[in-house]
Amino acid sequence: MKRIAGALVLSFGLLAPTGALYAQDHPKHEWSQSEDPQWRQYLQEHHKKYHDWSKAKKKEQDAYWKWRDQHQDQHPDHH
Repeated sequence: MKRIAGALVLSFGLLAPTGALYAQDHPKHEWSQSEDPQWRQYLQEHHKKYHDWSKAKKKEQDAYWKWRDQHQDQHPDHH
């Protein structure tokens, strides 16, 4: 039993730095009304009809944030 506990502690110790690196590379995104112009640009570039952010499915929101991260140099107000 002690071996299993030791292995678990070691595993979590090795994974913790990976999680910290992921968090640094992937900032938390928060929607605000100031994000709307970029949302409209994203929809236009992806040939999608405008719809409110709150009506977008999670998959589309995730795709938007990925696009936003790739275009942050074009949007100095990026959060």
